[in-house]
Amino acid sequence: MPPVPSSPSRPPVAWAPLAGRSALLATGPDAVRFVDNFTTAAVSKLAVGAGTEGFFPDARGHVLALVNILRTAEGLWFDGAAGVAPALRTHLDHYVIREQVELIDASPERAAFLLAGPAARDWLAARAAGAVPSGILDHAAIRIDDIGADVVALDWFGPGGLLVQVAADAAPRLAESLRAAGLPEWDGAAVDAARIEAGSPEPVDIDPKTLPQELGRDSRAICFTKGCYLGQETVARLDALGHVNRRLVALAASDPPRVGATVTAAGEPVGTISSACLSPRLGCGLGLGLIRVRAIEGAGLEVEGRPVRVVATPVAAPPEEA
Repeated sequence: MPPVPSSPSRPPVAWAPLAGRSALLATGPDAVRFVDNFTTAAVSKLAVGAGTEGFFPDARGHVLALVNILRTAEGLWFDGAAGVAPALRTHLDHYVIREQVELIDASPERAAFLLAGPAARDWLAARAAGAVPSGILDHAAIRIDDIGADVVALDWFGPGGLLVQVAADAAPRLAESLRAAGLPEWDGAAVDAARIEAGSPEPVDIDPKTLPQELGRDSRAICFTKGCYLGQETVARLDALGHVNRRLVALAASDPPRVGATVTAAGEPVGTISSACLSPRLGCGLGLGLIRVRAIEGAGLEVEGRPVRVVATPVAAPPEEA
């Protein structure tokens, strides 16, 4: 695994390209109503320029995708990790019968960048034409050094972050502009470390039998009062029971745990490490994994014979970053 900076401090603003990030569009007069039938989020209540996280479950309630669902004047924009768009488009296309909705995988025509750090929004507001959004998953069209961009406020990579999406052919110009401004550039390992410290799951953390509530995004991605949708019966039943058998947690270790390693409690397998990094904020290894709840509440967790401990996410920033 490539190392990440060992210092607990991060710059007030940094940037990184987000290669291959998914952008799926749902347009047409029936787009919002149609999508509302397949996601845990109440997308019909979103105003243009607002957004929400949302799960797309299968008929058994297992998670097929977790994305940011953004309301636009034309319909909806699904922002997600690389590779999410084709599978989600295929899933939704299967149910289109007479609805006037078009699903477009715009990922190849777009390029995404991350602006990270507590001062990222102020930095961008000082040089952009247009209002920079601040509420989580609010989004707006602006211009950065005369480059048209769609900007989304997010916290998946730590507080104060922004997703900046531009046309693919404008990506080299924006990268050059960010470098010319003197902003530090993060590599992929640093981006992933920020994501893991934030406790934000990506597809690698979601196995085929993951249930929405296991990922700990209930308040952000699940509306328990909306109308029927695919997989709702399972989600509602879990809500009524009040618990799940597994939860996605962060585990601190002396060194980054191996992705794919088994987590044990008293020698018994209780989960698997799905993401791992060297945490700049903790100064030690940090991994994400779906772990049995009874093991989380107990003691003696180990990964490959080494002790690990559960830590809260998002990992708190040191005072110099506040």
